[in-house]
Amino acid sequence: MKPEQASALRAPFPKEQIQKLDAGYAKLDYVSHAWVTDRLLQVDPEWTWKPLAFDDQGLPLFDENGGLWIELTIAGVTRYGYGEPQGRDRFDSKKGAIGNALRNAAMRFGVALDLWAKESGENGSKARTEPTKATPVDSDPWGEKAPRVAGDRLGTSFSAELMTEPQRKAIYAICKESVDVVVKNFKASQGIGTETKLSKRDASKLIETIKANGYAEFLEA
Repeated sequence: MKPEQASALRAPFPKEQIQKLDAGYAKLDYVSHAWVTDRLLQVDPEWTWKPLAFDDQGLPLFDENGGLWIELTIAGVTRYGYGEPQGRDRFDSKKGAIGNALRNAAMRFGVALDLWAKESGENGSKARTEPTKATPVDSDPWGEKAPRVAGDRLGTSFSAELMTEPQRKAIYAICKESVDVVVKNFKASQGIGTETKLSKRDASKLIETIKANGYAEFLEA
């Protein structure tokens, strides 16, 4: 890929091409599948994508949740993307998964990266860059016998800043009916006890991960 192509992919989108998505917890800026496709065609008219797996009929293999992993190739460079299902019926959900996968993979090339970064910054990035504050407590109102505190240490006399309601809604909006399994397996991957509530920092990490890569990796026990 030539430097000018990489720069063109990362160019900001005009305001008239940016739409608002009501995610339940906030209205987020995003660019539609059509405008992302237009950007790819401008940079490389021969760009292409393909699913990572095919079913017995030679069609794209969607996962058990209706999501799809793809390879997106632009100017000879290939990167992965994941799209979660979205739509009113099984046909719309498949088209939605493909469109989401293309946007997700295109983001790996810098397409609309400023919007993804803005969304992340508005929903928890501060918790990743600043130390988690711990406040002494006389009791344990959250039922946590060993709450997580700054530096990933465990203690019984301090309670970490816990996941906020907007963060909880963000995770649910993305994972929907799979949210319990995703959170459980995320905790396991981070060494967090099943009875321990997620901190703001942990929730931010989970949100960032599933927005960037989907949540398929957290569906396996």
